[in-house]
Amino acid sequence: MTTLTDAVVVVTGGATGVGLALAREAAARGARVMIADVEDAGAAVESLRADGATADWLRTDTSDYSQVKRLTEATVERFGTVNVVCNNAGIGVAGALQDVDPGEGKRLFDVNVLGMFHVVHAFAPLLKDTAARGGPAYVLNTGSEHSLGVPPHVMPMSTYTASKYAALGLTDTARRDLKDFGVGVSLLAPGWVRTERVSALVAADPHAAAAIEPFAQEPAVVAGMAFDGLLKGTAIIATNPHSRAFAMEHARDLMADIQALPLLDGPDDHAHSGTGDASKCPFSQG
Repeated sequence: MTTLTDAVVVVTGGATGVGLALAREAAARGARVMIADVEDAGAAVESLRADGATADWLRTDTSDYSQVKRLTEATVERFGTVNVVCNNAGIGVAGALQDVDPGEGKRLFDVNVLGMFHVVHAFAPLLKDTAARGGPAYVLNTGSEHSLGVPPHVMPMSTYTASKYAALGLTDTARRDLKDFGVGVSLLAPGWVRTERVSALVAADPHAAAAIEPFAQEPAVVAGMAFDGLLKGTAIIATNPHSRAFAMEHARDLMADIQALPLLDGPDDHAHSGTGDASKCPFSQG
């Protein structure tokens, strides 16, 4: 499946940036779009409608579960179903762990981690119902190249990096938990993207421009790769070739440390044989 004709796509954090690019790409592929954002998304919706799309929006703070539930209800009331949820809302905070204001750190985790969980939890029943009726059903969690390791070419953004590591864990567990219900789950892992905010930073600061521009991609390119990967079932949709070197180095370091453990079990001797058979787990309550 490469198109989304008549599908319903929800995009959190869709008023600007990568979220708006995802909304535009979904609409270009024939989808009807519901944007959720804590900011006013009226201009985004009007631009989509001007291009012929069917679109609406609801002000939503994903860190508040009651607001996310209201979003599920409003989407069904407006469009009747849900096919794809782009779990994209997020914020960033710069600085090392020891330097970040604890209040800012808490807000970041509330949005980037708890908010992502809220969206998966609230939309899972609708997506399962969609898949049971034979329709396409997907979750796209927006992570980052920060989900793949600690990028050496950016300033310390330690709480942000930690939250994007969590996004990888949420995606992996959601993929397992929803697989048997026919719901696909992928992680989008871009690097620098020329969003409105990044473009403004580059324009205002030559040093930032020199650090960012060599690595940056256009939002439309990232959004196109996101949906191509999602619809093919790609687990981690890394979009930027500049992410490869440090991500591979991180993976090699991780595996080198793990492979130092003694080999005690054969591949079929425990619950993690790859079958997903929970009955093999000694801690299973089933």
